[in-house]
Amino acid sequence: MARQTSFTVHLAPAKPGRDADEAVQFVPDSFSLVAFLVPWGWFLWNRMWLTFVVYLVVMVAVFVALTYSGFPPSIRMAISFAISLLIGLEATNLRRRSLRWRGYREAGVVVAANREEAERRWFAEQDAAPRAARAPAPAFAATSAHPIGLFPEAEPGARGLR
Repeated sequence: MARQTSFTVHLAPAKPGRDADEAVQFVPDSFSLVAFLVPWGWFLWNRMWLTFVVYLVVMVAVFVALTYSGFPPSIRMAISFAISLLIGLEATNLRRRSLRWRGYREAGVVVAANREEAERRWFAEQDAAPRAARAPAPAFAATSAHPIGLFPEAEPGARGLR
C-alpha cells in the first residue's frame, strides 16, 4: 500500500485574467528533503523572499557567533545540521504561512499518495459539489443557546431564580 500524505489546499485570491483552478496550491504535510539539503534554494524556488533574507541573516549571525566564540568545527557543524534539520521539518509550514501572507485562503485537506492524486481528488470533489455548497463549514456551531464551557447567568426555571 502506498504511503498517504495529507495536502492542504490553498485557493488564490481572485485576480482578473487568472484561472482560479490553475492558481490552486497543494502543500504536503511532510519533511522536505530539498529544504533540508539546500534551504536557500528551496526558499527562492518557492518565492519566499522575506524568509530567504531572514535565513541568510540568521545563518551569518550564527556562523560569526560560533566562529568567534571558539567552538570546535565539530560543534559548529552539529549546530548547522540542527538548523538545517529544523528547516526541513518546518519548510511546509513556512510555505503555508507565505501563501497566507500573499492572500491565499486554506480551503481544505486532501489525503493522497502524491500531488497529482491530491489534485485529482480535490477537483473531482469540487466538480461533484454544487457551487453554493463550496463555502467551508464553520469550525464550531452551537447547538444550544449556551455551549458547554460557558456559564450563563441564572435563568428562571422549575426551581425559580437564584
